[in-house]
Amino acid sequence: MIILGINWEQNSSASLMIDGKIVGCSSEERFSGIKNDERYPYQAINWLLKKFKIKKSLIDEVAFISIVWAPGYILTRHYTNFSINDYVEEQKKIWYPRIYQKKSVSMMKVFDHKIDSEQFPGTNFWKPIIKKYKMQSDHVSNRNLTKDGQIIRSNVVRKHLGKNLPFKVSFIDHSLGHAAYAYFGSKETSKKRLILTIDAFGDYLNYTARVFKKTNKKYKILNICKGSNFIIGKLYRYITLILGLKPNEHEYKVMGLAPYCKPEYYKDTLNIFRKFQKVKGLKFIDLKRPKDLYFGVKNLIDTKRFDAIAGGLQAYTEELVSNWVLNCIKKTGVKNICLAGGVALNVKSNYLISKFSKVKSIHVPPSPDDSSQSMGACFAAYLSYYNKNSALPKPKHLTDSYLGYDIKDDEIIKKINLLKSKRYILKKGNINKIAANLLFSGKIIGRVVGRAEFGARSLGNRSILADPSNPEIKKIINEKVKNRDFWMPFAASVLEKYAAKYFRLNSEPDSYSFMTNCVECTDLGKKSLGAAIHPYDMTCRPQILNKGINLSYENLIKEFGKKSGIYGLLNTSFNIHGKPLVNNFRDAIDVFTKTDLDALIINNYILIKKKYIKLHLIKSRNMKTY
Repeated sequence: MIILGINWEQNSSASLMIDGKIVGCSSEERFSGIKNDERYPYQAINWLLKKFKIKKSLIDEVAFISIVWAPGYILTRHYTNFSINDYVEEQKKIWYPRIYQKKSVSMMKVFDHKIDSEQFPGTNFWKPIIKKYKMQSDHVSNRNLTKDGQIIRSNVVRKHLGKNLPFKVSFIDHSLGHAAYAYFGSKETSKKRLILTIDAFGDYLNYTARVFKKTNKKYKILNICKGSNFIIGKLYRYITLILGLKPNEHEYKVMGLAPYCKPEYYKDTLNIFRKFQKVKGLKFIDLKRPKDLYFGVKNLIDTKRFDAIAGGLQAYTEELVSNWVLNCIKKTGVKNICLAGGVALNVKSNYLISKFSKVKSIHVPPSPDDSSQSMGACFAAYLSYYNKNSALPKPKHLTDSYLGYDIKDDEIIKKINLLKSKRYILKKGNINKIAANLLFSGKIIGRVVGRAEFGARSLGNRSILADPSNPEIKKIINEKVKNRDFWMPFAASVLEKYAAKYFRLNSEPDSYSFMTNCVECTDLGKKSLGAAIHPYDMTCRPQILNKGINLSYENLIKEFGKKSGIYGLLNTSFNIHGKPLVNNFRDAIDVFTKTDLDALIINNYILIKKKYIKLHLIKSRNMKTY
């Protein structure tokens, strides 16, 4: 059975499942080079079908995530092309008149200049749809538009894959997609799992609790609670905008800023937020919630320091979410939990939850926000077949996130000749010792090896690496490579064998495989990984590298450990700020040549900027210069 899963919203993506196993997944942004590209994932789908040699006629089902869909957001390129000023204009010209003046305002008219009618499948397809939606003031939350959104998506995928092909087109509930992905994206187990989804909005819900349990040859799903008034996802989004950052993208910056403020300074801000909402049992209860979460909140916190706003918001998030999680555990008696949804990206909140004695284990799969929803659609769709037909193969849990584009050696050999200059040294073969020497000497290396990791977190195959004990390296990477905000912490990749020496783990090591949780560091961890931990709360967002999952990356860390005594590396995403992770050879070379990276690993090759390197660091018999 072949299922194609599609998320056609923020950070559109496509996944391919064959007989219950996810074999490939990629975001459209990796191919387009446009951060958070929300267009139909045309290139990602084509890559999947080509890589796995799937004829379009063999596809059994195309599963779209979300029953409800807002074409106005897609057509105006809301997630990609809206600047911070555009988001502010949206509040002033659309939401303020709607909420405070009860006026009917069309986003399609206000942002007519943002409409992209040339996106797939082209202007002729979109022209009548644009005309229709310009006449409607509410094309976001109107339940009557559900059918329209499904027809549009169905027509687009059939234009792409074939109008008369027999595949089924389905639409998966947003929260069920998150839940299915959370369960199958975590370690396989026979235990019951409490599956919690928490996000801003999706199919009129933003929090759910379910219990997943495998019984005989079926998976039983018990619905515990659900609701639509959970405040944190949207509140975090709007405060991001109030702080002058881009919503739906820079929430992680607010989270990174929060620890810089001491509790005594954000106390007043926290008390303001506490008046908005509280937890009662399994529900979130509105108190004195502002009329809207932009103007209403802005007026309340306008005089507060920006770090106090971030600190108060983070404390409120941790307080509200953890209380609800504990109540869900108390209600169900299930102590092994999985989290998904946009709020599950908040590693500080996840960390607090993991510390509670009532929590036995916590699993947060890679990229638990909407970027993984194409996989959620596959898992949910396949589950419905499996529960009816036990002869089908059992659905497979994810073991890693290396599901994306892979660079072939022949591509490297063909294109490396484009760099015809004396500026580079090229070495081939067992290059890990050379790379370890360079890292130990303070050099910064980009690594592009094998299949790309899925999602926003770099897990070794599309990473920038450095010595984690070097306190000066952070400034260099921020200023000369990443071009990002100074307060943002880095992450660390550490071998599982040594994890307990560096971290105080609150769950099993595989719970920390995807940089979706953070930990306190031991004294040795603070010393060895100082550049890769948050300087103000001394926590780390680690990738604990399970043995055998990524052997080539594991061997590089081992070689660095032999030189330094530290069995871990500073790891940050291989991209320039504001751009997606590099995908292919061309992307990697572009970043390498335009930044102050010292060397670039590409599969079994290492390309070194000659002017920065002392030859004794790279001694070898087989050396070629370009």
